[in-house]
Amino acid sequence: MRNFNIILLALVTMFVLDSCVSKSKYEAVVSSRDSLELIVDSLDLVIEGLENNLNNELNTNKKYAENIKNLQAELINAKDNYNKLKNRSSSETQELLTQVEDLQAEKIKLNYQLTKTGEQLDEIKRLLAQRDEKINNLKNTIAKALVGFADKGLTVNIKNGKVYVSLSNQLLFSSGSIKIDEQGKSAIKDLAIVLNQNPDINILVEGHTDDQAVAGGSRFKDNWELSVLRATEVSKFLQEEGQVDPTRIIASGRSEYIPIEVGSTPEARAVNRRTEIILTPNLEEIFEVIKENKAIKKRGI
Repeated sequence: MRNFNIILLALVTMFVLDSCVSKSKYEAVVSSRDSLELIVDSLDLVIEGLENNLNNELNTNKKYAENIKNLQAELINAKDNYNKLKNRSSSETQELLTQVEDLQAEKIKLNYQLTKTGEQLDEIKRLLAQRDEKINNLKNTIAKALVGFADKGLTVNIKNGKVYVSLSNQLLFSSGSIKIDEQGKSAIKDLAIVLNQNPDINILVEGHTDDQAVAGGSRFKDNWELSVLRATEVSKFLQEEGQVDPTRIIASGRSEYIPIEVGSTPEARAVNRRTEIILTPNLEEIFEVIKENKAIKKRGI
């Protein structure tokens, strides 16, 4: 472009010299030349800018082309993966569906068992509450019926959901004897009245001795035998004189091995020599509920 300007200037000069033009015309021509040079410079800048823009666009287009190429490769890869998944064995899909169905069925079973267990727990709680109420009422009834023997070594307590009627040997037996004293018979008869009014109460009669060995020459071999025979005598009296159903009664001897008071003092030994009549409510209803729950789990319902 600069060479063009020089050539143009040379031509203009030659024209001026040859034509012997006036100074004013020459100056006009020079001015025109300068204007043309400015225009040419401006055009150069515009062309340079356009060239830069074109290069930028070419670079951008190149990046776009590379991105399109990469995207096309990813698309091909995705289509391949899709086709692989699509063409997988239908047995795998069926296996997954079967597993889902099995899990859903198991969930239904567990929900059913959970519901049934909750209902059975509520039923057991209700039955236990009834039992506790019955035990408390029984204890109060017995304590009231035997109040006259309270100062003769008879106590009535509740322990572990059972009523314990404890009769000291002072009330029941003479030393070394298994024959029930008259005041002991009277207490057992009063107790039998209450027991007959509560036929669903199980009766355990336990004989207890102190830690002194049976005296030599006694007709009893040891404290085991003495405790068992005393429990048996009380059980037989409940049956024969108290008219209590014998199928409700269990007699057992505990010898000296479950003392109330630890020690060898006369007072401790006197407390430990006793017969306990342990009254337990019939828990058959509760056992049936528990048995039903086990049956449900066993069936896998």
